[in-house]
Amino acid sequence: MKTARLNTLLASLLLIGPAAAQVASYDCANAATSTERAICASPSLGRKDVMVTTYYDLLLHLKPATAGMAYREFDDRLRNEQRQFLATRNACGANTSCLEKSYDDRLAVLRKTVGRNAAVVFDRPTTP
Repeated sequence: MKTARLNTLLASLLLIGPAAAQVASYDCANAATSTERAICASPSLGRKDVMVTTYYDLLLHLKPATAGMAYREFDDRLRNEQRQFLATRNACGANTSCLEKSYDDRLAVLRKTVGRNAAVVFDRPTTP
């Protein structure tokens, strides 16, 4: 239930924020790679790109749920995971099914991490 409310909040932010006017989280006029051009050409991939960026930015501002984990350690791990995602995504080239899977996998991890960390930040128990 709490995760559903958080997802609704994030969806609302996407609809009212400046990212809603964008096709992707970056300027498609400057898309330099086949991957970036494929994302810009696909409304589904563009939405997922904006969602990944939104979750990632949100997590950089939430504090870690893991007891004893230092903020810097959490941020470093988050940044490393994002770099790994980008490398995996970029390896897809213009293959849209590969890109869809890459984004779906990353979104699943980010949603789970947001749910755990939001529960700690807002002092609410997490559901398994």
